[in-house]
Amino acid sequence: MTSATPEARTPSIAVIVPNWNDARYLPRCISSVLDQEVAPDELILVDDQSSDDSVAVMRSLIANRPGVQLIQNPVNLGVNGALDEGLKRSRSEYVLFLSSNDFVLPGIFAHAKACLAKYPGIGLWSAMGWLVDEEDRPIRLNHSPVVAWRDACFTPQQCLQLAWRFGNWFTGTTLTYRRDALDAVGGFDRAYKGLADLLAALTIASREGAAYSPAPYAVVRLHQGSHISSTLGNAAGMESILVRLRERGPVLGPRLFTPAFLDRTALRFRGATVRVSRGESISGVSGNCAGWRRYALVWIDRLVPTKLWQARVALAFLVLRPFDVVPMLWARVAVRIIVMARSRHSGRNLRKLSQ
Repeated sequence: MTSATPEARTPSIAVIVPNWNDARYLPRCISSVLDQEVAPDELILVDDQSSDDSVAVMRSLIANRPGVQLIQNPVNLGVNGALDEGLKRSRSEYVLFLSSNDFVLPGIFAHAKACLAKYPGIGLWSAMGWLVDEEDRPIRLNHSPVVAWRDACFTPQQCLQLAWRFGNWFTGTTLTYRRDALDAVGGFDRAYKGLADLLAALTIASREGAAYSPAPYAVVRLHQGSHISSTLGNAAGMESILVRLRERGPVLGPRLFTPAFLDRTALRFRGATVRVSRGESISGVSGNCAGWRRYALVWIDRLVPTKLWQARVALAFLVLRPFDVVPMLWARVAVRIIVMARSRHSGRNLRKLSQ
């Protein structure tokens, strides 16, 4: 971990919120940003041709609020297209992209700015997050690995090691990117769909390093039809993403996207596809595997009934991702218990999220 630089300049942060027909969730999302004790420097709302009353809701929520912009796209550009439009308007050094159905927790911008000031020029900052359902009922802490006991800054070399060991250690709702670092990797590649933010974050971290805080500062809403679930649930689409990644990854992140890492990433993404589909995609995934993994998946598909989907997913995980078993058990279970016990966002605070 790199050493901190005292009394560094506090960087500016913009929040960009893309929206399409999420009027129901906009009040919570927007108020969670505007009601912070330390607010972001910019809030940019991008409506992507909603057919509900999203625009009216946004206008009422941001009335007489300085530093807030509302963009109405003339045509529907999709999530990544809407993010690009917001990014064009931003003038801040760092930017956080917040889905309109998610929200952030008190203190996120104060903490992010403090960390970014300690580690000037770092590529990005991220923290942890809670999961809630469509009715704001708390579910659990998000399953992202805990990679440090306290606020930390990782060098590019350390980020390469983290990527190899864990794959993804980010919670997307907290990811705060340095603007020029994101531009340098081409922004969000639309071909990656719901994985665009993760792959951009991994690439930036491998080039510029990353800061991390082991505390939950955001809330991710699980709902049907989300951008990431649609991406992970499409086995054929996933293979197209992997082809694109093998072409573009080594160009932008040659130290990260080695042949070995690309092979491991393919297994991780295919495993995620099996999990999201509750085991229904095993037959499709097996056809894109080779050797013993292919035969093992075929037998799982034949012998384990679809109604036993938990068993199908667990067995597929062991076949596709045996290298992730120990890191998952340690980083996502043992360390998480300790972090939750130490966190100021206790389980009691989490229950208040649904009120």
